[in-house]
Parts: sequence; structure tokens; C-alpha cells
Amino acid sequence: MYESYNSTDATQNIISSITDNCLKIPRSTLINWSNEAKEKLMPEIKNIEEEILNSYYSHFDESQIKVDGEASNEVCACTNKHTRIWTMKSKKHEELEKINFFKSFMGVIIKDGTHLYNGFGIAFSQCISHIQRYLKGIYDFINHIGPKLMSEFLTKYNNYRKELIQKGIEKFEEQEYQKIINEYEEIIKIWKKEWMTDRNNPQYDDERKLLSRMEDADKEQILYFLKDFKVPATNNQAETDQRNIKIKQKIGKFRSDGGAEVYAIIRSCINTYKKQGINVYNALIRAFKGETIIA
Repeated sequence: MYESYNSTDATQNIISSITDNCLKIPRSTLINWSNEAKEKLMPEIKNIEEEILNSYYSHFDESQIKVDGEASNEVCACTNKHTRIWTMKSKKHEELEKINFFKSFMGVIIKDGTHLYNGFGIAFSQCISHIQRYLKGIYDFINHIGPKLMSEFLTKYNNYRKELIQKGIEKFEEQEYQKIINEYEEIIKIWKKEWMTDRNNPQYDDERKLLSRMEDADKEQILYFLKDFKVPATNNQAETDQRNIKIKQKIGKFRSDGGAEVYAIIRSCINTYKKQGINVYNALIRAFKGETIIA
């Protein structure tokens, strides 16, 4: 039900089939076991949250889910070793403020272009994979060199940064860093000049918004990866950690808020166990015995 992508009904059928109809577990029993698992895993959840709170950075992301046919949301905070998923009614800042974790997090937040996390953490780094997709969407439909040059700029310096990290170098020299920033600003000037001479293009408004973000509003966040080598350049970890819950939505909706919360708790632990090479089956057995694995 939780490690794979099975609904409660499908789980019933699988168990019945592989036992030649000897075990016909009622759906209510599976739900009760899930609720018990959630309670048994709460000490693990507390440890996971503490580990993420103690980390230098964390990936933050959110996604829409359906609960009994109504729109709802889940939000994810994760590192390469830990995952924590929550459910919330709406994608609003005030909903996050109800969760103590977000108010307590004092690391760097890696995110997409959303303003949802404003007021949390100590700094923001925007995922350049998201920016690359937006840039490609522009230059695929508009014959402008600016967005393409910007995409090439981000790719070039992300690869260069990786080379330096492999050599044990922790940051650009100040003179080199300033040269990179100057190159960025020159591309912005080229792009802006192109955009202003082609306002009748149907993609004009989308291009204007992205250019505005990269020129001013989000510039510092987008270029944060060039300043701080300890922070990943992308938010791909959060997207990976949410993949299971997104695929589950294609199988069937959550029937209740409680069911969605149970899924978030159990899946947080499963993701964390897998990242650390811990056998999920054995870990859940130990959880039912009242033991914790995550230090």
C-alpha cells in the first residue's frame, strides 16, 4: 500500500490472490493497521525532522493532491538522507505557519520560483532546472538569442562549479565571480533589447515575466548556486521524493484528510529508510516493536 502504488482495494485483492483466497483482509483492518503504523512511526518522524532542521540546507517543494474529490496539498522538506512530507488544506503561507518545523528551520531553502516560503530559513536558492525549462519554453517558440544564451550560461557555470567541487574548491575567487556576474548582466542586456523590439510576439508576456525575474526580482536566488558551493543547484531531490504521492494520485484519490496524513507519515519514513540503505520491511517490523532506527 505504501512502498508501491497500490490502493487499499488492490492490496486486498493481491493478498487474497497470493494466498489462494485464504486471507481476505477487510479494508477496515488494513486502515487500522495503517493508523497504528503511523502512531508507531512518530518517534522516527521526530528524529527525521530534527535531522533536517540541523542540516545546512533543505529542498522544499509542494504539490496538489485530491482528498475525497476536493483539491488539497502536500509539502515536502528533504535532504539526500531524510524526507518529511506533510499534508495541508491549501497552498498558503499561513498554512505553513501552523507547522512548527517551518518556523524552526534556519538553513538555506532550495525551491522553485514560489514565494510560499518567504519568512522561513536564512536564504533562498532557486532551482536552475526550473529556470532552464522556462528558458527553453521561450526560445523554442521565439527566435530570440537572449534566452538561449542564458540557458547556455547556467549550464556552463553549473558544470564548471561541479569540476571545482571535485577538486575540493569551495567557492569562486572574488575576481572570477564578479566576471561571471558581469557576463550574466550582459546577457540580460542582449535579451532585454530583443524583447523590447518584438512586443507583438504571442509569447511576449511570458518572456517579460521571466526576464523581469532574472533581471531583478529573483536574480540573487537564481545565482545563489554560484555563491555557495555547499548548496545543490537544483531542487530535483524534492521532486524525486514526491514522485510516489503524485503517481498514487493517478491510481485513486485519498478518501479522507486522515488517510492522506497517514500516507505522508509512512511514506516519509519509507523514503528515509531507502535513502540510508535500510530494509523497509525490517524497519517497519522494528517500528511496531517500539524501536527507532533514525538516530
